[in-house]
Amino acid sequence: MKKKHFVLMIILAIIVIAAVILIFFRGVLATNLAGKILLKSGKPMQFGEYTVLVDKVEANKLYGIKVTGKDKKLTAESGDYTYLPEQNAIKFNLVNGAADNYDPENPGAYQALAFKQSRFTIKLRHSD
Repeated sequence: MKKKHFVLMIILAIIVIAAVILIFFRGVLATNLAGKILLKSGKPMQFGEYTVLVDKVEANKLYGIKVTGKDKKLTAESGDYTYLPEQNAIKFNLVNGAADNYDPENPGAYQALAFKQSRFTIKLRHSD
């Protein structure tokens, strides 16, 4: 009977340890899973009102990034991203790039700027 009790305690300890690991590392796991599912090299992807094109994806590292929307265009040499499951969004950290902001009421007028680093968050879909 003691042997069964010992085995049960070992199994329970393994389950508790696995649960703790999942709680502490869920962001990393979710980001890696989201990258494998959501971000594909060389393929335009639609997220809400934005289209994202990435030349190369390595885990959560990105190279040759282009983000376009109806009034915004971002390009960057490289960057990384974090999937935010609580917000159903992807947060991009872009490095060495440019941003163009267009005025929807005056398409000829736009603001252009270069950046060393910029953060940009895209909601994956609207929550009702």
